[in-house]
Amino acid sequence: MGDQAGAFADSESAYTKIFSDSAHRVLDLTGSVLLIVSAIAFGVFAHLLALTGEPNQPPRPSSLVVRVGGTLAAASILVAGAAFLTVPASLLLGDFYGDPGIVSAQPILPHFGYILLVVGSAIPAAALMVASTRLGEFPTWLTWVTVIAAILLVLTAPSVITMVLLPIWVAAVALIIRRRVSP
Repeated sequence: MGDQAGAFADSESAYTKIFSDSAHRVLDLTGSVLLIVSAIAFGVFAHLLALTGEPNQPPRPSSLVVRVGGTLAAASILVAGAAFLTVPASLLLGDFYGDPGIVSAQPILPHFGYILLVVGSAIPAAALMVASTRLGEFPTWLTWVTVIAAILLVLTAPSVITMVLLPIWVAAVALIIRRRVSP
């Protein structure tokens, strides 16, 4: 994704060079599809996380924030994946039909996808993280780690740390809740 998103000051020729390599396009397509799959998985995770708690009790307001934050973050990740997917898919299909594909959007769509991925998903994901601490499912240490991670997620939004921090937190929460639910 780093090559595809490039730098904001890169010229159009830099993108033409990146997207002209068919092997690179296949990697971009694969990464974009995996990003879309991860967005769907995150949405499912958020929905299931919101369902945790005491059975036969009315939902807490924090579970609504978890659902909404998860939905918004998943939607941002999904649209980012689509933005990353568009140019290489267009060029790959263009190779089959002798069409040049999307040429003018090569520098724009990857930047749009990057902004959605790291900034557009960070704020709703941080809201989900903080609200999830109010569900009563986390041990005290995880509550503190979650709050610190949520703050870091927002403060480091324009960096790659966002793309690493969120999946690590999701995996940790999933494992801990799984252990608490398992007999």
